[in-house]
Amino acid sequence: MAAIIRDAVRGDARALVAFVQELAREPDFNAPVAPDELATSVADERDAIEAAAADPRARWLVAEAGGAIVGQLSIKPASPRRALAHVGVLGMSVRLAHRRRGIGRALLAEAIAWAPAAGITRLELYVYARNTAAIALYERAGFLHEGRRRGYVREGDAYLDDLVMARLV
Repeated sequence: MAAIIRDAVRGDARALVAFVQELAREPDFNAPVAPDELATSVADERDAIEAAAADPRARWLVAEAGGAIVGQLSIKPASPRRALAHVGVLGMSVRLAHRRRGIGRALLAEAIAWAPAAGITRLELYVYARNTAAIALYERAGFLHEGRRRGYVREGDAYLDDLVMARLV
């Protein structure tokens, strides 16, 4: 099933909230948030979509297949300071049933192609060290390892490392 990559719109807010709630229920969810910490309302999500659309250095993409959102990627400015205006921080997720089908690759390709026109020459991201599939995808897309944040995330009684990766565009 091919996915359509497009910009998120206000009407996606409810589906995006449900998407993230579904992801948070996955075993070994690779983001530092618990399901009970997801308090984003549909109205808050709409506001976030509008804020991304209004910021020339931000972008929020969704991957849609079969009428459902199966992936998303956001790029946010690293800082409002001029010295860091060229840096975009990337976050991405793909629904479990749709992984390893090229959706993440397509989202990344769109983000990388868009970045220079927005004045972004550096994309960076953070990824759990255990998320080997995502790390491999980022490496194939030209992201390099820049650091390891040891014991950065607490999950129950365990402390997990995450990696800092970046790519110049």
